[in-house]
Amino acid sequence: MRRGLALLIGIALVLAAAAAAHADQPRDYMLDRSPTGDFLLMDYFGTGGRLTLQHRSPIYGAANDATIGASTLVSYALGQSEVFAQLRVLFLEVGGNLGYRATWRNLSFAPGTHGEYCSLCDSAARRARDPVFGMGPDTDRFGYAEAHAQLYAPFNDHMVFTSLVAARLEDCKPRSYDWFYADIHDAGVVGRFENMLLFKHRNWGGIGPYLQAMFLPRAGVHQTEWAFGFNAMTRLGLVKRDDLLFLTFLMRPGDAYYGQHAYYSPVRALLIYRMTLTL
Repeated sequence: MRRGLALLIGIALVLAAAAAAHADQPRDYMLDRSPTGDFLLMDYFGTGGRLTLQHRSPIYGAANDATIGASTLVSYALGQSEVFAQLRVLFLEVGGNLGYRATWRNLSFAPGTHGEYCSLCDSAARRARDPVFGMGPDTDRFGYAEAHAQLYAPFNDHMVFTSLVAARLEDCKPRSYDWFYADIHDAGVVGRFENMLLFKHRNWGGIGPYLQAMFLPRAGVHQTEWAFGFNAMTRLGLVKRDDLLFLTFLMRPGDAYYGQHAYYSPVRALLIYRMTLTL
């Protein structure tokens, strides 16, 4: 007990010292407009990581920019590679990406015997089929394409609102568990609508409520799922500049089919650490 407490105190002191050593960059820098240039982004999220190479260049003045890039992700459950392009004009961004995913811990389910969308697909049944150690129950491979539009609305120096709408075409197996969005759906077009209000300050970062709607293809129709939670982010300061810690949390109380089944709750939670290197 005492050793654990001492270890936690030690980690906290190291993080505080690192942050104090690099206090020149605001902790909410990630909520400002991104600079132009060539960058390598390195993400770590506990069960995997992602590398992203991107080029951002100004067009028609400093208020607009275009971004192209490629990324590859490897995690406990899947791997994927994609290319993407984005165009931002003032406060509006539009973009798209093409990719290919291999899921080596795929969870697909049979239809229910009494008209249910899927059978034995609640979180407890998924835990039984998907033990932490051992091989996954199934595999799947498919291509995907996504288009999105995002609106940025900064109210003042301490508050920003952003809204995103996206449509994603996937060719997954029927009634498959989505490891990214923690729900179950068929192949087809998956719609996504996200809204975030972030309160920010240069001394501590940003935090605020998060509302998400998913439009899921299920048995020939689209069903809507709403989830709510929060996002929080800050510059951790483990390197000289341009690193961040990001936490996203969503929940759907009472929904046995939603969420990451390892948590024993209808929640989706992800903690990501990112370093950005200027090339």
